[in-house]
Amino acid sequence: MRGIALTRMRLALATALVSGAASAGLIAISESAEADGAKGLLPDLVTLAPDGSDLVVIKERGRRLLRMTTEFANRGEGPLEIFPSAESGNCDGDGNPDNDRDASQRTFADTDGDGGFSAGVDGILTERRVGCMRYHAVHDHWHVLDFARYELRREPRGRLVAKRRKVGFCVGDNRRAFPKDPRTPPKGVYPFGPPGSIGCDAMATQGVSIGWTDLYLYWVPGQELRVGGLPRGRYCLVMLADPRDLIDERNEDNNVRRTPIMLDPKRLTVNRLRGKCRT
Repeated sequence: MRGIALTRMRLALATALVSGAASAGLIAISESAEADGAKGLLPDLVTLAPDGSDLVVIKERGRRLLRMTTEFANRGEGPLEIFPSAESGNCDGDGNPDNDRDASQRTFADTDGDGGFSAGVDGILTERRVGCMRYHAVHDHWHVLDFARYELRREPRGRLVAKRRKVGFCVGDNRRAFPKDPRTPPKGVYPFGPPGSIGCDAMATQGVSIGWTDLYLYWVPGQELRVGGLPRGRYCLVMLADPRDLIDERNEDNNVRRTPIMLDPKRLTVNRLRGKCRT
């Protein structure tokens, strides 16, 4: 995206900047933070608009697919941090204890009162269950399930013509999108795990730092909508972060991005249009 060829499969960032070992507790409140009345530092997921190079139409195994690069930024006051349980709770319902973990979100308190997140200083405020993490065999790493949803709607009436639900992400720092923000760390922090581990493994903590983005490129499996048989015309591409509102955020109203496009599946062409969707 924007000329940056980032590969999720090669991501293996380690850090000692954040505190706390992953635990299985669904709710835990820092007594010191609560007693001091410290302000909670919540993340804020914002879906960024794709540019023209982020959208392609291809023919694959007889199917015509609209592929898209998706990028979610954290514009909040604290990091988005998601960690797995120590053991499987069969959150995916398949009875296999080896391929899933309960996912919990860790939020921080402004312990030092400086108005922003200070790694290693600001204490943990809450830890709460936010869904499921599951091993994704095609990507060969672990995903936070239900992290995104994609839809395609026919303009101008908004009729739903294609959708993809339950898109899982290995959530991590991929691009420093807002370097001028003093709260943005100069280097990516997530994902990280125990010493010697790699990012996005079974016990790795995943997340997005303030001012960084989580990015899935259009060629990654799952980044597509089936568009075979659709007529040439104007459509609205809808990309939504946290579609089930599982994640605790500062603002829940900026998770969706609606992008008008001109699509011709037969000729395998797509162009981003100016302005806003009409629906």
